[in-house]
Amino acid sequence: MKIHLLPYLLFALLSFATSASINAYGNGKQQQAKLAANYSKRIMTGGMFIPGRDSATNAIRRAIVDTSKNNRIIGIREGSSGVYQLELDIADNQQNLSIGIFNLLGKKVIDVHQGGEFAGRSKMFDINVQGIPNGIYMCIVQGDNFRLAEKFYVSR
Repeated sequence: MKIHLLPYLLFALLSFATSASINAYGNGKQQQAKLAANYSKRIMTGGMFIPGRDSATNAIRRAIVDTSKNNRIIGIREGSSGVYQLELDIADNQQNLSIGIFNLLGKKVIDVHQGGEFAGRSKMFDINVQGIPNGIYMCIVQGDNFRLAEKFYVSR
């Protein structure tokens, strides 16, 4: 009878030990949620997440991002006969302004504008979407010191 009781005692002892260690760290779902939250914060800040305090590199990153607040894509509207219009507000004169349309795989499908552009009122650029199929596309505007992206849909 003592031989049959030994496996049950070992099983009970192991069960108690594992449940105590799990409870010390919280249940599995809580721990996974904390790890996922920390991971997403690290991704959003470019790997510079320091919990509980703000680092100098995060402050520099925010200052760089804040410089492009005046440059913006106002909107992309469907015009007549398969021509969409991009309305863009540029804060500073740009020597190298590039506007392209990309599919969701990252392939450039339309080159809208290459060259310089002067600051001032909002600019309108025509996007001829006749040669591309219906779907979701990204309009990426890249200047000397900024980069903007806007998602739009082509449906006919």
